[in-house]
Amino acid sequence: MTDKKHSQQGFALLMALIVVGSVLSIGVVILDLSVKQVRLATTTKDSEIAFHAANAGMECARFWRRDQNEQMTTGAITDPIECFGTSYGPVTAAVADVDDVDDGAGYVYEYDITWASGERCTSITTVVAVGEPGGDGVVVIDMETFIPGYPGGDQLTCDEFSQCTVVAVQGYNQPCSRKASFGTIEREVLLEF
Repeated sequence: MTDKKHSQQGFALLMALIVVGSVLSIGVVILDLSVKQVRLATTTKDSEIAFHAANAGMECARFWRRDQNEQMTTGAITDPIECFGTSYGPVTAAVADVDDVDDGAGYVYEYDITWASGERCTSITTVVAVGEPGGDGVVVIDMETFIPGYPGGDQLTCDEFSQCTVVAVQGYNQPCSRKASFGTIEREVLLEF
């Protein structure tokens, strides 16, 4: 009888180790899932912030395009832009390359907007093409240079008597000074009219 008693003494310890190991494994899995959920929630929040920065920038760019139509179609932008009661700038303006046989002009405007007391950033690129009356229209070439990934390929075609505009806006969840740093999320909105 004593042999049986000695052979069962380690069984309780083995069962305790199995139970503790199982509970610990389940706890580690739950902890891992919780950490992943927190990361996902943070990324989702930052993505929404970046999207709202891009959307607000698009509204500003549309307002500015409508408000400064004459200056934007002639390349005569001199003042910083103003949206939501605040001035932003500087605006970098350049003449876009156009096809030599076409009648018209193209202009590119680039500027950054800082939102939310310097906590958010929006970068805006606006390409304006103007087809002159009586001509064949205008083709802005090298669109990929101004707007990487432009879905219209490498050209923007604008008929005579027309004004064509492409606005590309990138919104960031960080200030403009940190938009290229690790952990920055970018969302982009593109509008063509």
